[in-house]
Parts: sequence; structure tokens; C-alpha cells
Amino acid sequence: MQNGCTIPSGVTRRVARVASRVLTLSLVLFVTPMSAAQGKEEPPATHPAAAADPMDEPLITDRPDFTESTDAVPAGHLQFELGYTFTYDREGKDRVRSHTAPEILLRIGAMENFEIRIGWEGYSWSDNQFEGETRGGRRVTRDDWSQGAHDLSLGIKYKFLEQDGWVPHFGVIAAMTVPSGSAGVSSGDVDPEVVLLWAYDVTDNFAVAGNVGFGMPNDDGDRFFQTSASLSGAFSLTEKLGAYIEYYGFYPSTEDSDCAHFLNGGLTYLINNNFQIDWRIGAGLNEEADDFYTGVGFAWRF
Repeated sequence: MQNGCTIPSGVTRRVARVASRVLTLSLVLFVTPMSAAQGKEEPPATHPAAAADPMDEPLITDRPDFTESTDAVPAGHLQFELGYTFTYDREGKDRVRSHTAPEILLRIGAMENFEIRIGWEGYSWSDNQFEGETRGGRRVTRDDWSQGAHDLSLGIKYKFLEQDGWVPHFGVIAAMTVPSGSAGVSSGDVDPEVVLLWAYDVTDNFAVAGNVGFGMPNDDGDRFFQTSASLSGAFSLTEKLGAYIEYYGFYPSTEDSDCAHFLNGGLTYLINNNFQIDWRIGAGLNEEADDFYTGVGFAWRF
């Protein structure tokens, strides 16, 4: 006997089968996206704090070559560059041997692509050998020592363009010397200079660079207009060892002289990303330029 509340067993089984299929389908639709999401790796979060630390990249120096780099010291960092140079020049029977140190350049990263520069070529000692005559008219070789401090240099560097396609890196240096050196070495006045910098990375292991400078130096109380130019090729021999070859010149060298042309080359070696040692050797290409020079130095960033 069945009452009105009793559901026939056949209907119950059919409802149960439908409910089971709906539940199974629902679980499949729910679990599949979850499984896919769990198997999917989320990309790492990007945040300004996760940017690369400049100290983890090799430092870029403005020595030992004449050509200044387009890159500024990273903001919030300091870079010391120091060195020593020996120079030899001979004109007829007169010979000059000079030693200059410590060739300090302090570079202060003030903001992105902008640095403050304080430079001091240092102290020079020169041995001058020249031919003279005694009172009796006999020709003899005499020695004369001279020494003195060079003027202090103050300036800034700004990199205003990154390499893009055929367009190279570009930067500029504005600097001036202040009359702070020894008499006979100091120009005795403020000497301004502006230098346009460019560089082009040809490959990962080879780059070319150059400078074009315009200055108003003082020579024995007379100011004159001087231009300078350089062209340098730099090679990465290994991850730590680099080499370069370079031409540079001054047009003119002094107010009453001809232009001076130089050719030099050298090596750099990274002790670590923030400390580099270097060596250079060069020669003059005409009579106005010094015959020979060589030097060593280092750069330290912190």
C-alpha cells in the first residue's frame, strides 16, 4: 500500500543517477581549472627594489686612455681613479724626463646619468738635461730639476642619450680648472672646457668611442682657443682583461706652437666588479708631442 508521500523506487533511482551525474560533472568543471592553476607558475613580482644593483656590474672608468666614457657613476656611489705617468721628450740635445702623480679623479654619482667631478693631475717632477757653454766656450750638458703642483679641476658629466640602433651613446662634460697650483705650473687663471662624448657598442666584445673638446686655456697670460679630438677602439679579451688603442690630439698644443698628435694603447684588468688596475704606453706622432710616455693606475668604486 502506498501513501501520497511515498516516491516510487524507480523514480528514486533515476533521480539518484541524474544527481550523481550532475555532481560528477560539477566536480570535473571545478577541479580542472584548479589543477591547471596549480600547475601554472606565477611570474615573479616586479618591483623597483628588485632592480639590478649597479655594484654587481663591472665599473666603467675614464682612465687610462685620453677618451672619456659617456657613462656617469651610478647615483649614490663614489669612484676614485688614480695613477702615475712617466714622460720623456727629446728635442735636439735637450732631454726632459717627467714624473706625475697621483692623477686623482673623484667622480660622485649625484643622480641618474649625472656625476660631479673633482680632478687633480697631481705633482710633477721634471729632470731637464740641456746643452750649455762654460765661460771658456766649452759645450757641456747641464741638469736642471723643476717641480710643482697642477691646478684643481671641477666639473660635471651628463649622459643624455643611450645607444639606439645606429645612434650611439652621447654625453657631455663641462669643466674648469681653478688657479690652485704652483707658480710655473699653474696657468694662473680659470680655464673652461666643454667636451662632447660619444661611444658605440659594435659587438659585445668591441666598442668605439671618441671625444671632441673645446677649451680656452691660458698660456703665459694669453688666452687662446684650443680644440681636441680622440678616437679609441676597446676590446674585451676575457671577462676581466681589456685592451684599447687610441689616437688623440690638441689643435694647437699651445698658443704659439703647432698641433700635437699622439698614439697610445693599454690594458685594463678587473680584480672585481668595483676595482680595476690599468697600464698604458704611448708616443708622440710629431715634433710638438712628447716622444714617449707610460703609466699605471687603478679605479675603485664604492
